[in-house]
Amino acid sequence: MELILIRHGEPDITLEDLSDPPLTPRGHAQAAATAAHLAETHLDAVYISPQQRAQQTAAPLLTNRSLAPVTDTRIAEFDYERGSYVTEADFAGMTREQALAELMAMQGPAFHARVAAGFDDIVVNNAGRTVAVVCHGGVISSVVKSVLEADKGAGADHASVTRIMASSSGVRSLVTFNERHWLDHLRPS
Repeated sequence: MELILIRHGEPDITLEDLSDPPLTPRGHAQAAATAAHLAETHLDAVYISPQQRAQQTAAPLLTNRSLAPVTDTRIAEFDYERGSYVTEADFAGMTREQALAELMAMQGPAFHARVAAGFDDIVVNNAGRTVAVVCHGGVISSVVKSVLEADKGAGADHASVTRIMASSSGVRSLVTFNERHWLDHLRPS
């Protein structure tokens, strides 16, 4: 099966309430551009994180497709249980080492186990299909880290696409990472 991992568009972190930030206007434009890029790609299923930024990113992807998306909390970002988007202000007053340790704790074994369980079920339940998963940078990093059997993950840009081939027997291969050429005109100046 093919997994098409789509990171959400740019979130609006300028708001006072960061419990579940929506997309910025640029984020909506990124979501629309990614949907247009994937318009000719046949999808058998779409899974979406429950977080607003992922739900809003998925909306244009679902336009003109007769698919009922599946919302799955296991593909939510590491900030989901925390109840608030993580910003630089969360690390104010910490040394670089302390901030990294805090961030790594948020993305620890429980987070990776949750993400792995979600993706394992998606793969098992969709053998031979093409599935889009609209999620988050930390989630994509966790999956890529697992596929590559690496010590560290890698960051994906907003509204980028990462493709993974997966078998129900557990074999997974990274096909592309952080595809984003259709977003170049939306880069901040």
